[in-house]
Amino acid sequence: MDGHPFSPLASYEWNVLMFYDYTDLSVDQDLPQLIGDYEEIILVAWSMGVWVGQQLFYPFAKELTAALALNGSLCPIDDQFGIPKDIVQATCDTLDEKQRVKFYARMCKDRTLYRTFLTNQPQRNVKSQKTELGVLLDITREPSSQESIYTCALIADRDYIMPTKNQLNYWPEKIVHQVDGNHFLFYAYKSWDELVKSLKF
Repeated sequence: MDGHPFSPLASYEWNVLMFYDYTDLSVDQDLPQLIGDYEEIILVAWSMGVWVGQQLFYPFAKELTAALALNGSLCPIDDQFGIPKDIVQATCDTLDEKQRVKFYARMCKDRTLYRTFLTNQPQRNVKSQKTELGVLLDITREPSSQESIYTCALIADRDYIMPTKNQLNYWPEKIVHQVDGNHFLFYAYKSWDELVKSLKF
């Protein structure tokens, strides 16, 4: 992804800092200084970003007010706890313009949601996305030995990208918040504020 699919979401009470393109996990921002300027910090991580969020924000776990794992796990490419490995490898091997559109459709499922997404689709080329997926295939092989920083796992009941049952297999039941929807859940909310307020951390 990039920032475009999230542009329909307003934000009234929060500043939003977004990370995408996980080909390189080094961060230009001075995170310790940035985090120190805020009274409340909520991490919202989605899909593969759940694993990445764990890597980037684990050192600052005590500074987080809450951390939301949205349709993802800390074993994002895994037959039992994430997206089955063969599917990710096949996607990486065959990704082109046609396959990308199919992926977006599967990610959204709902026609209205899909149309809105296409209006705001990422402005990245296939080569860039394919490279990123190849890197993720490599760096996520080993499960994290760190204790999870996530305080809530928001799981869609019809996730056809990262299977719902695999996410339920991964997360402790006490932090699971299951909702109606598909892999791309964001347009169910009008703002980041609404998304945050809908959860009980």
